[in-house]
Amino acid sequence: MENSRSRQSPDLFSRIEAVLGAHCAPGARLLVGYSGGLDSTVLVHALAALRERHGWAVECVHVHHGLSPHADRWAQACAATCDELGLPFTACRVDVAQDSPDGLECAAREARYTALHAHARTHGIDLLLTAHHADDQAETLLHHMVRGAGLLGMAGMPAWRAADAHRVALLRPLLGVSRATIEDCARELGLCWVEDESNQDTRFARNYLRRQVMPVLSARWPRAAETIAGLARRLGEAQGLLDTLAQADAGTLCQGTTWGDCYRIEPLAALEPARQRNVLRWLLRRHGARTLPNEAWLDEWLRQICSAQAAAECPVAHAGVAGFCHRGALWLMPDMPPPAETAWDGARTVVWGAGQMVFEPALGRGIALSAVGSTRFSLRARAPGDRLPRGPARPRASVKQIAQESGLPPWLRDRAPILLAGGVPVWMPGCELSAHFAAPGEPGLIPVWRPAVQ
Repeated sequence: MENSRSRQSPDLFSRIEAVLGAHCAPGARLLVGYSGGLDSTVLVHALAALRERHGWAVECVHVHHGLSPHADRWAQACAATCDELGLPFTACRVDVAQDSPDGLECAAREARYTALHAHARTHGIDLLLTAHHADDQAETLLHHMVRGAGLLGMAGMPAWRAADAHRVALLRPLLGVSRATIEDCARELGLCWVEDESNQDTRFARNYLRRQVMPVLSARWPRAAETIAGLARRLGEAQGLLDTLAQADAGTLCQGTTWGDCYRIEPLAALEPARQRNVLRWLLRRHGARTLPNEAWLDEWLRQICSAQAAAECPVAHAGVAGFCHRGALWLMPDMPPPAETAWDGARTVVWGAGQMVFEPALGRGIALSAVGSTRFSLRARAPGDRLPRGPARPRASVKQIAQESGLPPWLRDRAPILLAGGVPVWMPGCELSAHFAAPGEPGLIPVWRPAVQ
């Protein structure tokens, strides 16, 4: 492969430099999701040419999905290019759920982004870069449009997404550039890239749009991809305004409880239907829904929520989020079963199911540190026949009774952790730990459960 550093940087590199300059400081650490295809190959060469001028530390990660018989060869080609350009390279293998209800494409994308963000967090990366371009954005908008997606789907992929608690910041510097422009740049530089044979399979919706629909539109309107991508950007701005409104509405609905935040149904029902749908979409996204429901599904869920009796649970699950109505409020949490029994070795924080266990330090109370080393402790979900102490001088009681006394909502009872000592239940949320495990004057740990409910 010819070394692009020996050639003058094309105009496209200047466009990439301008976009990057608006979002990352000199000396920033950048990570490129490098597939080896045309688009990411051009982006990698651009960054290799620009890094010294801005002091950027650039590295590449290739996600090996294992879905193609050529996957090993693609990883080797990416490694060779990075070696030539002097860029650090990592190949990361992932397992893709081929029976995912969301489809193989979606499952591969989820696995890919999970791997990229995990690598970025582990290595202190400031910004993740992907090489999506205007044609990708146009295909995304058209795909969402024919599926009946709402405004969020029509807005397509954001060019910029700020960092949050789980992900590093993400930038797509080529999103306003057509694939034809990128290919012209690659040919000007004499670059080589790999071709994924699955991109020819028009059974996949995105490939059908790419191979059958976009060429027809571009033949009639040569700048169709950029125009549609521009529309997606404007729709994204409109969605941003709706998100601001949804956040404000959610703030008026939210009420705090011992077990987390929930949302009052009565004021939700008083909102006009468009605002009801808007705030529910926002809440689903905030709680990690993989996809958003169509309007018919959302309207039916709203009907159930607004007609639910005060004590009705009304469970609904969508794309990884579970919703429950209870005592006039809507609760949302990750839709996942509790894990199998897990040993506890004294760690201060333990991720457990849809939440985490925190063991807070206390003097002379809780579980003495010496007891942690001499007793086998573990966590599991409740089991038939479980009975636990409720506090000093009180008899043991069932999980249901303790939950009722402490106000633990019904659906959280199967998701709540039970702490075992030597295989015997000794604590659950709503209980006071027996003084048997404490030692006067000795440091101890008090168990606290923080469910992922908001």
